[in-house]
Amino acid sequence: MFSGRVRYAVLLCWAVFIANAQTTKEYMMDHIVLTSGNYVPYPDQFPAQTKAPKGYKPFYISHYGRHGSRYHHTAKDYKNMYEMFAKADSANALTEKGKSVRQRFEQMYNLYYDRAGDLTTKGAMQHKGIAERMYKSFPKVFKKNANIDVKSSTSVRCVMSMDAFCQQLKAMEPTLQINNESSKRLMYYLANDPMEDKNKRLAREEWEKPFGNLHYRLIHPSRMVHQLFSDMNYVNAHVDTIAFMRKFYEIKGSLLSDDSPINFDDVWTKEEMYNNWVVQNAWWYGAYGPCPMTLNRSRYFANDLLKHILDEAEEAIKKGDVQANLRFGHDTALLPLTALLGLSGCNDHVTDLDSLLFYWNEYRIIPMAANVQFIFYRSKKNTDILVKVMLNEREVSLPLKSEQSPYYKWEDVKKYYRDLMNKNE
Repeated sequence: MFSGRVRYAVLLCWAVFIANAQTTKEYMMDHIVLTSGNYVPYPDQFPAQTKAPKGYKPFYISHYGRHGSRYHHTAKDYKNMYEMFAKADSANALTEKGKSVRQRFEQMYNLYYDRAGDLTTKGAMQHKGIAERMYKSFPKVFKKNANIDVKSSTSVRCVMSMDAFCQQLKAMEPTLQINNESSKRLMYYLANDPMEDKNKRLAREEWEKPFGNLHYRLIHPSRMVHQLFSDMNYVNAHVDTIAFMRKFYEIKGSLLSDDSPINFDDVWTKEEMYNNWVVQNAWWYGAYGPCPMTLNRSRYFANDLLKHILDEAEEAIKKGDVQANLRFGHDTALLPLTALLGLSGCNDHVTDLDSLLFYWNEYRIIPMAANVQFIFYRSKKNTDILVKVMLNEREVSLPLKSEQSPYYKWEDVKKYYRDLMNKNE
């Protein structure tokens, strides 16, 4: 992050979120760093966990985690922004503020162009922290010589996240038998991108119209453009101002992923940051979330992932030879998974995009290093296996009845989700 002051602001935002889950415009304006959306770093504060029913002990964990904080994912965006400002400067089309921004983009290009998409030090530390807390919360799972099966997307940032996580577990218990793998053969469930499959993009027209209207109403680059450029004729001939603002917003958010010496806080108003986040939040909702205007189809993009989670859990329970299955991938897989699971706060069906922020926020669900954990429990005195689910290390409710929530009978859980997935086949 930019400074210790900004880091404190992020932690404070998460602390407030724990106490009050409702999001409003006023809340976002008061905690403006959250408008960075899925670039928001992983939280450092977590509520206490509910004590397991008497006699039940944890014995197995199933996990899916997004990679940690990274640099902006596309190198050409660094280059394009730098070159656009450099050409405008050569044409004497920049204001003094514009020249300052040009210098900052040049600095960013020099620092990050060759590191685009890479995991940052902050991202690695996020996963080490998750691993340490997992070990301390469930030490019986990570007993001496326990077998840990680990899989990762082939993306380098995911492999490095996996490595950081495993390093920390080994530091906590050196005897752990960790078997890790990253392979193209795993990608169909670890990192499937459904947006590439046209057959799965149902009802897109119904979704795209209200989204387009929202985008048109909220994205207004005029003030920023006049602040940065002195020659509007040049701008009209060479700059797509809306695309420029949207890309600028994304790159600005990425600076939270590292202790960057660069920031653009003086270029943006809070209203502009908020409006861009509202649009981005709506985009995630429609593309990968439980949007009713796309027939809630996006949740089924995680079918293969959830099938693996269920299958591997059943095998681990039956054989007892694996104590944890850990998986590392991307937000585009994790977000549909949370919708398919119907986790509380992740599966709201909203048709009015102006009110979406009251119910569903991508920064809560898929911050950097976001994760879903299934914790399994058994008792010597009861044959029922119990499972609880945590999203970003916070207990969440499932769409099933339970007299012991957030603990659910495994037989009920697996039947519910297998039946749900079968409806889509």
